Amino acid sequence: MPIGYHPPLEEYLETIHDLAEAGTPVIQARIAERLGKAAPSVSEMLDRLQADGYVERDGRLLELTGKGRTIAEGVVRKHRLAERLLVDVIGL
Repeated sequence: MPIGYHPPLEEYLETIHDLAEAGTPVIQARIAERLGKAAPSVSEMLDRLQADGYVERDGRLLELTGKGRTIAEGVVRKHRLAERLLVDVIGL
């Protein structure tokens, strides 16, 4: 995964990934709730993610595309590695 993705892009893709992994229906309201953002802001970002080929919509349901899933999995991996570093090496 190239370095330098916009942090909100990573945040949204990771949230969609996490909701899907938890078996929660991935809809705009769940994303807004999880991120603590207003519905219009979430709607605008989801439109952008869809236009850029990161997510697909099926009615209200959202799903990551292959491109979106690749980035989301990279973000999750990066966060898990950082967490291991903090716990195992630094002892937090």
